[in-house]
Amino acid sequence: MLTGCVTASSRCGPADVCQDRNMAVCIESVVSADGTRIAFQTQGAGPALVIVPGALVTLDTYLELAGLLAPDYRVVVIERREYGSSGNGPRPAEFAAQAADLAAVLAAVGEPAFAFGHSAGGLVTLEAMRRDASMVRRLALYEPPVALAGPPLTPTLEKIRLHMDSGRPEDAIIEFFTAITDPVPPRAALQPLADALAFRAPGLVADLECLTAMDPDIASWSAIELPTLLLAGEITDPYGTASVDLLQGSLPDARTVTLPGQRHHPDDVPAVAGALREFFR
Repeated sequence: MLTGCVTASSRCGPADVCQDRNMAVCIESVVSADGTRIAFQTQGAGPALVIVPGALVTLDTYLELAGLLAPDYRVVVIERREYGSSGNGPRPAEFAAQAADLAAVLAAVGEPAFAFGHSAGGLVTLEAMRRDASMVRRLALYEPPVALAGPPLTPTLEKIRLHMDSGRPEDAIIEFFTAITDPVPPRAALQPLADALAFRAPGLVADLECLTAMDPDIASWSAIELPTLLLAGEITDPYGTASVDLLQGSLPDARTVTLPGQRHHPDDVPAVAGALREFFR
Protein backbone atom coordinates (compact mmCIF):
# COMPACT_ATOMS: atom_id res chain seq x y z
CA MET A 1 0.00 0.00 0.00
CA LEU A 2 1.31 3.44 -0.95
CA THR A 3 0.72 6.33 1.40
CA GLY A 4 1.15 10.08 1.21
CA CYS A 5 -0.43 12.96 3.12
CA VAL A 6 -1.65 16.42 2.29
CA THR A 7 -1.93 18.89 5.16
CA ALA A 8 -2.83 22.56 5.22
CA SER A 9 0.85 23.50 5.06
CA SER A 10 2.64 20.69 3.27
CA ARG A 11 2.47 17.95 0.67
CA CYS A 12 4.22 14.73 1.67
CA GLY A 13 5.83 12.20 -0.59
CA PRO A 14 4.87 8.54 -1.03
CA ALA A 15 7.13 7.39 1.81
CA ASP A 16 5.59 9.74 4.38
CA VAL A 17 3.02 8.66 6.93
CA CYS A 18 0.35 10.83 8.50
CA GLN A 19 1.15 11.71 12.10
CA ASP A 20 -2.23 13.33 12.77
CA ARG A 21 -5.15 12.12 10.69
CA ASN A 22 -7.37 14.81 12.20
CA MET A 23 -5.22 17.48 10.52
CA ALA A 24 -4.35 15.72 7.25
CA VAL A 25 -5.90 14.09 4.23
CA CYS A 26 -4.06 10.85 3.52
CA ILE A 27 -3.75 9.61 -0.08
CA GLU A 28 -3.32 5.86 -0.27
CA SER A 29 -3.83 2.99 -2.68
CA VAL A 30 -4.22 -0.76 -2.77
CA VAL A 31 -4.01 -3.34 -5.53
CA SER A 32 -7.31 -5.12 -6.17
CA ALA A 33 -7.72 -8.81 -6.98
CA ASP A 34 -7.30 -8.31 -10.75
CA GLY A 35 -4.22 -6.08 -10.36
CA THR A 36 -6.01 -2.73 -10.73
CA ARG A 37 -4.70 -0.03 -8.41
CA ILE A 38 -7.46 1.63 -6.35
CA ALA A 39 -6.81 4.99 -4.71
CA PHE A 40 -8.53 6.33 -1.62
CA GLN A 41 -8.26 9.29 0.74
CA THR A 42 -8.50 9.16 4.51
CA GLN A 43 -9.16 11.89 7.07
CA GLY A 44 -10.31 12.05 10.66
CA ALA A 45 -10.01 9.62 13.55
CA GLY A 46 -12.36 7.16 15.19
CA PRO A 47 -14.38 4.23 13.81
CA ALA A 48 -13.76 3.65 10.10
CA LEU A 49 -16.40 4.86 7.62
CA VAL A 50 -15.90 4.02 3.94
CA ILE A 51 -17.61 6.06 1.18
CA VAL A 52 -18.12 4.58 -2.32
CA PRO A 53 -18.88 7.26 -4.98
CA GLY A 54 -21.45 7.18 -7.75
CA ALA A 55 -21.03 7.47 -11.51
CA LEU A 56 -19.42 10.42 -13.31
CA VAL A 57 -17.85 11.79 -10.11
CA THR A 58 -14.50 11.44 -8.38
CA LEU A 59 -13.76 11.19 -4.68
CA ASP A 60 -13.37 14.99 -4.53
CA THR A 61 -17.16 15.24 -4.76
CA TYR A 62 -17.41 13.62 -1.31
CA LEU A 63 -14.72 15.53 0.53
CA GLU A 64 -17.22 18.01 2.00
CA LEU A 65 -19.20 15.09 3.39
CA ALA A 66 -15.99 13.48 4.63
CA GLY A 67 -14.98 16.70 6.34
CA LEU A 68 -18.30 16.90 8.18
CA LEU A 69 -17.92 13.33 9.40
CA ALA A 70 -14.19 13.42 10.16
CA PRO A 71 -14.54 14.75 13.73
CA ASP A 72 -16.26 11.46 14.66
CA TYR A 73 -14.95 8.92 12.13
CA ARG A 74 -11.89 7.88 10.19
CA VAL A 75 -13.45 8.59 6.80
CA VAL A 76 -12.13 6.70 3.79
CA VAL A 77 -13.32 7.88 0.36
CA ILE A 78 -12.64 5.47 -2.49
CA GLU A 79 -11.75 6.52 -6.03
CA ARG A 80 -13.59 3.92 -8.09
CA ARG A 81 -11.80 2.28 -11.01
CA GLU A 82 -12.03 4.15 -14.33
CA TYR A 83 -12.07 7.49 -12.47
CA GLY A 84 -9.48 9.94 -11.19
CA SER A 85 -6.27 8.48 -9.82
CA SER A 86 -7.43 4.84 -9.76
CA GLY A 87 -6.56 2.43 -12.53
CA ASN A 88 -8.65 1.03 -15.37
CA GLY A 89 -9.70 -2.60 -15.23
CA PRO A 90 -10.50 -5.27 -17.83
CA ARG A 91 -13.47 -4.70 -20.12
CA PRO A 92 -16.36 -5.21 -20.31
CA ALA A 93 -16.59 -3.98 -16.75
CA GLU A 94 -18.48 -5.85 -14.01
CA PHE A 95 -19.61 -4.92 -10.53
CA ALA A 96 -17.92 -8.09 -9.25
CA ALA A 97 -14.52 -6.50 -9.92
CA GLN A 98 -15.54 -3.29 -8.16
CA ALA A 99 -16.82 -5.33 -5.22
CA ALA A 100 -13.31 -6.80 -5.00
CA ASP A 101 -11.94 -3.23 -5.03
CA LEU A 102 -14.06 -2.38 -2.00
CA ALA A 103 -13.00 -5.60 -0.28
CA ALA A 104 -9.34 -4.66 -0.84
CA VAL A 105 -9.85 -1.22 0.68
CA LEU A 106 -11.74 -2.68 3.65
CA ALA A 107 -8.87 -5.09 4.23
CA ALA A 108 -6.44 -2.16 4.16
CA VAL A 109 -8.59 -0.25 6.67
CA GLY A 110 -7.94 -3.14 9.01
CA GLU A 111 -11.12 -3.05 11.10
CA PRO A 112 -14.85 -3.56 10.59
CA ALA A 113 -16.14 -0.33 9.09
CA PHE A 114 -19.34 1.52 8.41
CA ALA A 115 -20.04 1.79 4.67
CA PHE A 116 -21.91 4.36 2.60
CA GLY A 117 -22.54 3.86 -1.11
CA HIS A 118 -24.05 6.55 -3.33
CA SER A 119 -25.87 5.66 -6.56
CA ALA A 120 -23.69 3.24 -8.58
CA GLY A 121 -21.40 3.09 -5.55
CA GLY A 122 -24.35 1.65 -3.66
CA LEU A 123 -24.58 -1.19 -6.17
CA VAL A 124 -20.87 -1.86 -5.73
CA THR A 125 -21.35 -1.92 -1.97
CA LEU A 126 -24.33 -4.27 -2.15
CA GLU A 127 -22.44 -6.66 -4.42
CA ALA A 128 -19.51 -6.63 -2.02
CA MET A 129 -21.79 -7.31 0.95
CA ARG A 130 -23.50 -10.16 -0.88
CA ARG A 131 -20.11 -11.78 -1.25
CA ASP A 132 -18.68 -11.02 2.21
CA ALA A 133 -20.14 -8.66 4.81
CA SER A 134 -17.71 -9.56 7.58
CA MET A 135 -15.77 -6.26 7.39
CA VAL A 136 -18.81 -3.97 7.57
CA ARG A 137 -20.73 -3.05 10.72
CA ARG A 138 -23.63 -1.10 9.23
CA LEU A 139 -24.59 -0.11 5.72
CA ALA A 140 -26.06 3.10 4.29
CA LEU A 141 -27.12 3.53 0.65
CA TYR A 142 -28.32 6.59 -1.28
CA GLU A 143 -30.53 5.53 -4.19
CA PRO A 144 -28.59 2.62 -5.71
CA PRO A 145 -30.29 2.38 -9.14
CA VAL A 146 -31.42 -1.23 -8.94
CA ALA A 147 -34.55 -0.34 -10.96
CA LEU A 148 -32.25 0.27 -13.96
CA ALA A 149 -30.37 -3.05 -13.70
CA GLY A 150 -30.25 -5.30 -16.74
CA PRO A 151 -31.95 -4.39 -20.05
CA PRO A 152 -33.41 -0.89 -19.48
CA LEU A 153 -30.24 1.04 -20.37
CA THR A 154 -28.81 -1.37 -22.95
CA PRO A 155 -29.98 0.79 -25.92
CA THR A 156 -28.52 3.84 -24.18
CA LEU A 157 -25.16 2.11 -23.78
CA GLU A 158 -25.12 1.20 -27.46
CA LYS A 159 -25.81 4.83 -28.47
CA ILE A 160 -23.18 6.11 -26.04
CA ARG A 161 -20.58 3.75 -27.51
CA LEU A 162 -21.34 5.15 -30.97
CA HIS A 163 -20.86 8.69 -29.66
CA MET A 164 -17.56 7.70 -28.07
CA ASP A 165 -16.37 5.97 -31.26
CA SER A 166 -17.16 9.20 -33.13
CA GLY A 167 -15.16 11.29 -30.68
CA ARG A 168 -18.23 12.98 -29.16
CA PRO A 169 -18.09 12.35 -25.39
CA GLU A 170 -20.32 15.38 -24.74
CA ASP A 171 -23.10 13.70 -26.73
CA ALA A 172 -22.52 10.53 -24.69
CA ILE A 173 -23.17 12.47 -21.48
CA ILE A 174 -26.30 14.08 -22.91
CA GLU A 175 -27.54 10.66 -24.08
CA PHE A 176 -27.16 9.31 -20.55
CA PHE A 177 -28.99 12.12 -18.77
CA THR A 178 -31.73 12.11 -21.41
CA ALA A 179 -32.30 8.42 -20.66
CA ILE A 180 -32.48 8.65 -16.87
CA THR A 181 -34.07 12.06 -16.19
CA ASP A 182 -37.82 12.61 -16.00
CA PRO A 183 -38.92 15.03 -17.32
CA VAL A 184 -36.15 15.17 -19.91
CA PRO A 185 -34.31 18.52 -19.78
CA PRO A 186 -33.79 20.41 -23.05
CA ARG A 187 -30.42 19.84 -24.69
CA ALA A 188 -29.44 23.46 -24.05
CA ALA A 189 -29.82 22.85 -20.32
CA LEU A 190 -27.71 19.69 -20.44
CA GLN A 191 -24.93 21.05 -22.65
CA PRO A 192 -22.90 22.86 -19.93
CA LEU A 193 -23.00 19.75 -17.76
CA ALA A 194 -22.02 17.57 -20.72
CA ASP A 195 -19.09 19.85 -21.55
CA ALA A 196 -17.89 19.75 -17.94
CA LEU A 197 -18.16 15.95 -17.60
CA ALA A 198 -17.05 14.87 -21.08
CA PHE A 199 -13.61 13.77 -19.85
CA ARG A 200 -15.30 11.30 -17.49
CA ALA A 201 -17.35 9.64 -20.21
CA PRO A 202 -15.07 6.54 -20.36
CA GLY A 203 -15.93 5.88 -16.71
CA LEU A 204 -19.62 6.23 -17.54
CA VAL A 205 -19.29 3.59 -20.26
CA ALA A 206 -17.72 1.22 -17.75
CA ASP A 207 -20.48 1.89 -15.22
CA LEU A 208 -23.16 1.23 -17.83
CA GLU A 209 -21.44 -2.01 -18.79
CA CYS A 210 -21.70 -3.02 -15.12
CA LEU A 211 -25.33 -1.94 -14.82
CA THR A 212 -26.59 -3.57 -18.02
CA ALA A 213 -24.80 -6.84 -17.18
CA MET A 214 -26.32 -6.89 -13.69
CA ASP A 215 -29.02 -9.42 -12.86
CA PRO A 216 -32.24 -7.44 -12.27
CA ASP A 217 -33.40 -10.13 -9.84
CA ILE A 218 -32.08 -8.81 -6.53
CA ALA A 219 -33.40 -11.71 -4.47
CA SER A 220 -29.85 -12.79 -3.57
CA TRP A 221 -29.38 -9.55 -1.67
CA SER A 222 -32.00 -10.66 0.84
CA ALA A 223 -29.18 -12.59 2.51
CA ILE A 224 -27.53 -9.29 3.52
CA GLU A 225 -28.54 -9.07 7.16
CA LEU A 226 -26.64 -5.91 8.04
CA PRO A 227 -28.64 -3.03 9.52
CA THR A 228 -29.15 -0.83 6.46
CA LEU A 229 -30.19 2.79 6.02
CA LEU A 230 -31.79 3.62 2.66
CA LEU A 231 -31.59 7.32 1.83
CA ALA A 232 -33.76 8.92 -0.85
CA GLY A 233 -34.30 12.45 -2.07
CA GLU A 234 -37.78 13.91 -1.78
CA ILE A 235 -37.72 15.27 -5.36
CA THR A 236 -35.49 12.66 -6.97
CA ASP A 237 -35.97 10.94 -10.32
CA PRO A 238 -38.53 8.10 -10.46
CA TYR A 239 -35.85 5.40 -10.74
CA GLY A 240 -34.38 6.55 -7.43
CA THR A 241 -37.66 6.16 -5.58
CA ALA A 242 -38.42 2.84 -7.29
CA SER A 243 -34.96 1.52 -6.44
CA VAL A 244 -35.26 2.39 -2.75
CA ASP A 245 -38.70 0.76 -2.64
CA LEU A 246 -37.29 -2.42 -4.17
CA LEU A 247 -34.48 -2.54 -1.65
CA GLN A 248 -36.78 -1.80 1.28
CA GLY A 249 -38.77 -4.87 0.28
CA SER A 250 -35.68 -7.05 -0.22
CA LEU A 251 -33.21 -6.29 2.56
CA PRO A 252 -34.26 -7.90 5.84
CA ASP A 253 -33.06 -5.12 8.19
CA ALA A 254 -33.58 -1.90 6.23
CA ARG A 255 -35.26 1.40 6.97
CA THR A 256 -35.83 4.32 4.63
CA VAL A 257 -35.25 8.01 5.34
CA THR A 258 -36.34 10.62 2.79
CA LEU A 259 -34.35 13.86 2.76
CA PRO A 260 -36.57 16.93 2.12
CA GLY A 261 -35.89 18.89 -1.04
CA GLN A 262 -33.08 16.61 -2.28
CA ARG A 263 -32.45 14.97 -5.63
CA HIS A 264 -30.32 12.03 -6.70
CA HIS A 265 -27.24 14.18 -6.12
CA PRO A 266 -28.13 15.91 -2.83
CA ASP A 267 -27.19 19.57 -2.39
CA ASP A 268 -27.75 19.50 1.37
CA VAL A 269 -24.57 17.70 2.36
CA PRO A 270 -25.02 18.45 6.10
CA ALA A 271 -28.39 16.65 5.96
CA VAL A 272 -26.71 13.55 4.51
CA ALA A 273 -23.95 13.74 7.12
CA GLY A 274 -26.52 14.09 9.89
CA ALA A 275 -28.49 11.06 8.72
CA LEU A 276 -25.32 8.96 8.49
CA ARG A 277 -24.05 10.07 11.87
CA GLU A 278 -27.35 9.27 13.55
CA PHE A 279 -27.59 5.82 11.96
CA PHE A 280 -23.96 4.81 12.45
CA ARG A 281 -23.90 6.05 16.01
